Amino acid sequence: MPSATRLMCQIAATDRTFEREGTHWFGKCLICNGKLSFDARTGYGANIEHILPRTLDGDNALLNLGLTHPGCNAEKGRNWDPKRKRRADPDRYRQLVENLLRKRRDRWREPARECG
Repeated sequence: MPSATRLMCQIAATDRTFEREGTHWFGKCLICNGKLSFDARTGYGANIEHILPRTLDGDNALLNLGLTHPGCNAEKGRNWDPKRKRRADPDRYRQLVENLLRKRRDRWREPARECG
């Protein structure tokens, strides 16, 4: 299993909105809260969201990572994460990041099993 797919599995296992059924995980997008599913073997169908971007010293800690629709991830990356966009409305950006971090903490669960 590729490392990105393994990481997606670990994120899903620590997000109480996700359940695994066979070869797929089913849960909710961290950004829009819409239904989200992805293939546990390939990762197809979801993206990994760095809530606090790596450009702002965000890391790969599971609490800083969420699963999103590819479009939701791209929209945040395009419209909020670039430096010039953050500077245009820093309070709104900070609120967005804080809300996503809070949502991720609220969804947290200890993984019941390994992601294999």
